[in-house]
Amino acid sequence: MTGIKDVAQAAGVSVSTVSYVLSGKRTISSQTISKVMDVIDELGYVPNANAQRMRGGRSQIISISEPIRKDMNQIEFSSYFLQTVKHVKSAGYDALLLSGEHEAVDDIRRVGNNNLADGVILLDIETDDIRARRADSYGKPCVAIGYPQERRYCACIDIDFVHMGHMAAQRLFDLGHRVVAALRDLEMHYVRQSGYVILFRDAFLQRAEELGMTVMESGPVEYDTFDPQQYVEDLLGEKQRPTALVSQADAAILNTVLDALALANVSIPDDISVLSCGTYFEAELMKAPISEMPLEPEGLCTKVTDILIDAIENGTDIRGVLELIEPKYVDRGSVSKPRSDFLRQS
Repeated sequence: MTGIKDVAQAAGVSVSTVSYVLSGKRTISSQTISKVMDVIDELGYVPNANAQRMRGGRSQIISISEPIRKDMNQIEFSSYFLQTVKHVKSAGYDALLLSGEHEAVDDIRRVGNNNLADGVILLDIETDDIRARRADSYGKPCVAIGYPQERRYCACIDIDFVHMGHMAAQRLFDLGHRVVAALRDLEMHYVRQSGYVILFRDAFLQRAEELGMTVMESGPVEYDTFDPQQYVEDLLGEKQRPTALVSQADAAILNTVLDALALANVSIPDDISVLSCGTYFEAELMKAPISEMPLEPEGLCTKVTDILIDAIENGTDIRGVLELIEPKYVDRGSVSKPRSDFLRQS
């Protein structure tokens, strides 16, 4: 079996030079690199991956920390994970999923400090995310899809959900909506301070208040207790009937609300506009087309992978880097100007 000594002898260089060419630990002339790589190809030499890791060489593996949590949205989970893996693979790396929740930091440290991975991507970020706070202890570059409060030690890439909240309120106001219903996401997301859910809600309510709009926010939403018929009945019974509904809920909840509106002979968008924000209906089954300011797994995962690969291969310091992406509006016909005769029916 061909070994590193055979490569060194055939290339006319030392064993340490071959090792440096493979690990990238030292600057070697392009001429020498080319000569060594030609010999490696000619002899069919395959470096021992375990030995490379012990010497601090690259493993060509990126760890992805995405905790499996109770009542998680499986479609969003799989979308972000699969898109990340896709782009990691296209960059010449393999992906290692770290799915632990409470032991997440220990898992990332173990993998990073033992050179089992060259970098780490953090998914499903909370506002106060311990994984981001401890990123200085991983021994590897780290990038997050999200906007945690503590982000000194990792790069953070996300949609600008504050701007999304302002955009949603402004768009409805410009169309003439003055009384708007707000349907919350599952309560667990607010309890555990899921970053984008909190950022959007707070920004939307703030901008609506500045514009003088009235927002009727739903109570806590849970799969087993939410009553869509009662929710719609309460909205239609308000003295000031809302002419628009802004939803952070997933497809499972919003579909039941759409059914309840149809049973009440409320037409979308003629009677009430519906705008969904921070959702991913491209991958979920909706009973009707709903205009949306969506999550964007593919675009975000591409950016995150590019930044991390640059840090791994070029030594770029990405600590503290923050990039917020402009939100998009996808018009599927469920938002329009309010109809005055609908208001008079209340």
